[in-house]
Amino acid sequence: MKALLLLLALAGLVSAEPERIPVWPGNEAPDGEGGSTPATTTLTLHRAEKPNGAAAIICPGGGYGALVTEGEGHGIARWLNTQGITGLVLEYRLPQGKRMVPLLDAQRAIRLARSHAKEWQIDPERLGIIGFSAGGHLASTAATRFDGGKAGDKDPVERFGSRPDFAILVYPVITMTELTHGGSRTNLLGPEPSKELMEEFSSDQRVTAQTPPTFLAHAKDDTAVVPRNSELFAAALKKHRVAVEYLELPDGGHGLNGYKGPSWDAWQAASLKWLDGLGMMKVKTAASSKVVAATDPQVLAGISPLNWIRTAEGIHSPVCGADFKLAFVGTKRVVLNVDTSRLNYPASARFPILAWSVNKGELQTHQLAAGEREIVLADGVANPVIDFYIKGLSPFEDRFHGEVPVNAVSITGFTVAAGCRVTVPPVAPLWLNLGDSILSGDGAAYAKDQGRPADDQWAASDDARASYGYLLAKHYGYRESRLAFGGYAWGGGGGNNPDVAGLVDRITSTSSRLTDGRLVPCPQVVLVNLGENGAPKSETVVAALGKLRERTSPQTKIVVMVPVSGRARNEVSGAVKSYVDGNKDAGVHLIDLGAVKFDTADGQHPTAAGHEAIYKAALPFFDKLLK
Repeated sequence: MKALLLLLALAGLVSAEPERIPVWPGNEAPDGEGGSTPATTTLTLHRAEKPNGAAAIICPGGGYGALVTEGEGHGIARWLNTQGITGLVLEYRLPQGKRMVPLLDAQRAIRLARSHAKEWQIDPERLGIIGFSAGGHLASTAATRFDGGKAGDKDPVERFGSRPDFAILVYPVITMTELTHGGSRTNLLGPEPSKELMEEFSSDQRVTAQTPPTFLAHAKDDTAVVPRNSELFAAALKKHRVAVEYLELPDGGHGLNGYKGPSWDAWQAASLKWLDGLGMMKVKTAASSKVVAATDPQVLAGISPLNWIRTAEGIHSPVCGADFKLAFVGTKRVVLNVDTSRLNYPASARFPILAWSVNKGELQTHQLAAGEREIVLADGVANPVIDFYIKGLSPFEDRFHGEVPVNAVSITGFTVAAGCRVTVPPVAPLWLNLGDSILSGDGAAYAKDQGRPADDQWAASDDARASYGYLLAKHYGYRESRLAFGGYAWGGGGGNNPDVAGLVDRITSTSSRLTDGRLVPCPQVVLVNLGENGAPKSETVVAALGKLRERTSPQTKIVVMVPVSGRARNEVSGAVKSYVDGNKDAGVHLIDLGAVKFDTADGQHPTAAGHEAIYKAALPFFDKLLK
């Protein structure tokens, strides 16, 4: 008999027995509050006889006070198995005063499944989450609160991302406000949660463009968890342009007639069709790669505004500090494709230095070299979010003439997995910096009293994000962009750039920076700090401020800072006053920090610590202006 069973199993006629697997190593699991609780969480693996690679973590309901593990757990896994989908039933810890533990369990389960993808015959890029009732709340929370993995973590499971690739929510609890299921809220958040806590755990208020595609089903006559819950989540997904399908069922109440009948069958059939439409049901061949062009609309949406040149070949920037932030969903490897053929630096040490972080991890740097074409930005990290910027750039070469200046950084695209899609993390309002060496981060990487960088060492001495202009923008919740750096003045210079009035209009000598006569997107704050490299003529400052006002909006705050060294104090102050008085422009502000002590590398250029000191000295002035 044993021999017969073995033969049947080998022939695929007998399903493998479910495997119950601990989710956390050891006897304790984190509680999200700095402590721990007993590690009771398990994941039961139901293997399909003919797996197609798709898989789903299944979160049973039970009001966060119990778990309905059969009808909303193992029964669902067995149904998924008939469709070739691997089912993973999550028996998560109940809150019992620790509101974060269910989410931590769900995130860990997703990471664990990805870490065992080969062994469990699942595609780590087709791993979703399914939830019912309070389990639907947990699934929706996991779909809106995730990360791309913790690169370098000593626990290899934690290096995998926790974002599900799809979500299926059946009669889910979504909101924790007045439309919620009272028992679920009490069990999760306590008897009298604050408004802020209820909003934090209302999944519809946490949807972003990165939330995975979602299918929802809810009966019209559900009085335990009213269908408005699903409607709120569907509306939030549509607002953020996330793929969503909402199936309103005519009847069945909560639990859909005890997991049977026409409404139960309807959501199952509709969700399978929806999954097939997403490409989740198709058996994939060996993974291949593709190139996402730098001209792809999603890439263009993620680059810093106003300081990248766009051509048919790619994107190019001659500005230290130009950046992009992009999420690469469905890949573990991202290779930056660059074109260095234009670079014409007299020494290799003058080539631009690039910097980036992956999933908010450690900063990595790389100096471009002649003939270089590819730079690996991420490898072995699921769904990496890459925050990239030009860290160092020599100030001596021409950065203005021609359609693409010869010494601009040129990016042609990204090599990623074939199934990858590029998305843009939420973008903050724009803060525009326009300044010379004192503002831009020139010399910031040097130590106190190290001395003026040699001509060939300026790129290595720079750190654009150490600059106090960047720190101020970040502090007030803005996205920073900049128009000039290094050796620049009101009247021009610094890479042969024209005066400010000309630079506002033109990104290069032949390319306009404007869209329909305006800077788009329009900055809410413009910070100008010029004069360190030469006292300006009053008419030059007046023309520059007039052009900035013309190209922005009446609501844009234009802030002119007197150079912190005190150079050109009288000239800059007098010119700003002349403009404001002559134009009655109450949106232009002059800030003079007075005497500020800060560390420099050479008596002029602030070190990183020097920029930090200037930033802190400026905060009281900007608090009055911006708060």
